[in-house]
Amino acid sequence: EECLTDCLKAFESTLKIICKEKKWPFKETDTSSKLIQICFDNQLVPSYTQNQFSSLRNLLISGIPTIRNKQAAHGRGSKVRKVSDELTRYGLNLTGANILFLIEQSGIK
Repeated sequence: EECLTDCLKAFESTLKIICKEKKWPFKETDTSSKLIQICFDNQLVPSYTQNQFSSLRNLLISGIPTIRNKQAAHGRGSKVRKVSDELTRYGLNLTGANILFLIEQSGIK
């Protein structure tokens, strides 16, 4: 659970850093879906390819944020929850790939 929570934190932090570096207005409390929308609205991915990348937007929104929300967030009550190693590894790799892609697209060094 902790790994998936940290993945989302890293993903959202990356989006906030890109927005800050690009001087795109955002709120510190914005969720990943709002931050992704800001990046797309500001053509982090060029508008002429955004139709092609609508699947990317859906993947970014429904990837690690959804996995974390379903498997590692929000009080579990008295139930013990075990996130499988496979799902944790997938979430970690998905997060890394998404972060690298966004940083490379942003041109931030």
